[in-house]
Amino acid sequence: TWIITCFCLQLLLLNPLVKAQSSCGNPVTDDVNDIAKLVGNLPNDYMITLKYVPKMDSLPNHCWLHLMVPEFSRSLHNLLQKFSDISDMSDVLSNYSIINNLTRIINDLMACLAFDKNKDFVKENGHLYEEGRFIPEDFFRHFNSTIEVYKEFADTLDKNDCILPSTVETPEN
Repeated sequence: TWIITCFCLQLLLLNPLVKAQSSCGNPVTDDVNDIAKLVGNLPNDYMITLKYVPKMDSLPNHCWLHLMVPEFSRSLHNLLQKFSDISDMSDVLSNYSIINNLTRIINDLMACLAFDKNKDFVKENGHLYEEGRFIPEDFFRHFNSTIEVYKEFADTLDKNDCILPSTVETPEN
């Protein structure tokens, strides 16, 4: 257990240093390539909770990111907590490390999105969310979709305010 303690301390101590050194840049790292390994390690019937907003034509992609990124952060944090509570250490350390890296990526995305600027947009559009429970493959497909949308709009994210037309469609149930 002292190895796990040292590992966790190292993550806690080094993460703020890395974050302090980097400006926004590209927060998406090669750690996303480990998603397939993580999905393979998780049981197929394992369910991951995520509040999500379906993509809509009337909702610009960068605004969709403002709604989705905080929810992925919450879901990954909850998943990380579950793995920190498991005592069987066979694949747990590897899974924990992968989830921790993905959590860091999504938290860095959140910092890059300038959430203060569109905080009201997120609050005003809470009705667009749906509760979902996804198997790992589907959850991480949504995660990858979010990463791809971020990559497409990384250059324009902080230039556009999120304002929905008054005739916005509501997601179908």
